[in-house]
Amino acid sequence: MKPSLRMHGLVQHINAVAQQLGLDMLTVKKEYIFRTWITISAPLTYAVFGVYWGFIEARRHWLEGIKSCIMLGGLVSGSAKLLTILLRHTPIRDLLYFIIKICEDYEQRGVDFIHALNFGINRVYKIQRIIFVGYSITFLIMLLMPLVLLFYKGIRITVMPYEIPGLSIDSNIGYGLTYLQHTVPEVVGGIGFYLGDMLVLLALNQIQTFADIFQLKATALNDALERKEQSRYVCNVGEYKDFNIQALLMDLINWHQLFVEHTINFSYCELVERIYDNLIAAQVFAASVSIVICLCVNLNEFDLISAIFFLVSAYSMSVYCIVGTQIEFAYDQVYQTVSCLSWHELNCEQRKLYMMMLQRAQNMKIIVLLGIVPLSLGTALQASELDFCFGSLLAKNNI
Repeated sequence: MKPSLRMHGLVQHINAVAQQLGLDMLTVKKEYIFRTWITISAPLTYAVFGVYWGFIEARRHWLEGIKSCIMLGGLVSGSAKLLTILLRHTPIRDLLYFIIKICEDYEQRGVDFIHALNFGINRVYKIQRIIFVGYSITFLIMLLMPLVLLFYKGIRITVMPYEIPGLSIDSNIGYGLTYLQHTVPEVVGGIGFYLGDMLVLLALNQIQTFADIFQLKATALNDALERKEQSRYVCNVGEYKDFNIQALLMDLINWHQLFVEHTINFSYCELVERIYDNLIAAQVFAASVSIVICLCVNLNEFDLISAIFFLVSAYSMSVYCIVGTQIEFAYDQVYQTVSCLSWHELNCEQRKLYMMMLQRAQNMKIIVLLGIVPLSLGTALQASELDFCFGSLLAKNNI
């Protein structure tokens, strides 16, 4: 299958998931249907009932109040994903079509480019399977565990960490209605988390694919420069062969501008950051806050819901930071590729262009969270260390 068809199928899969929430990503004009309002109501429901129940529980004991806030990070990250999709619908749609167009253009340039595109698509599919399996298992456990405990042990726990005022979970009707109400934001949240992560990680992973294409273009230019060097040993005096070096160099520079050039349309990396900057920052920092709360609760006493949500938070933060680290490696690959070109075979004008590209390759645009810290595994490790220290401090002093 052609890379463009595979990418088109992946985009259609993401759009099919969005349509389940009433969010069609490929339409020119977004429409608000019944499912859209259900999706919008999910975070609002948790915000109203969760905050209200948290105040009530905090009056009894501080730990009970914290238990009511264990999914606060999920509320923040889920709301950020929903607002990003609603408010930046057109840029997201244009970005998806641009990715498909790149595949359509470069699959016609030969087998090497097809392999590079397919390798990038395979990488996205691997991440998609990891995200899908992870969210499916954790959210199914959160939905089914209350039913298992109810039928086998007679213990009544709620899916979400709050109760609805006026409905007692001690009665069968009250517990049933509470469970049904909790199921709606839980299902919407699970699908929404998967949708938001796929949109962001698809866009971020294209940076690695673009770096692979840059490598192929640089290899073609380097081969031409080496042939030019070898030709001097066999050519007659005064004879000159160009080997299409100027065209190959300009093609390489134009592609490199897709990474770093500051134009009206922005480079690809800047465009991705402008669209998803708040979403990525909210995802990482909200997951970090959720980890602190869940640690604090479980270090005092074991709580099943907080333990499961701890895994969800750590899992989502790790995926984003791992992809951020891979992007940094892609930037290093681009810089090393530029540095290893046989620049001494270029003429004076070509060397000036090469030096400009080399200078920009040394200052690649990285993904920065709120303009403070880079999106990388180092950030994830620092955040995890702070989370554990802060959670342990709260648990030890019973603050």
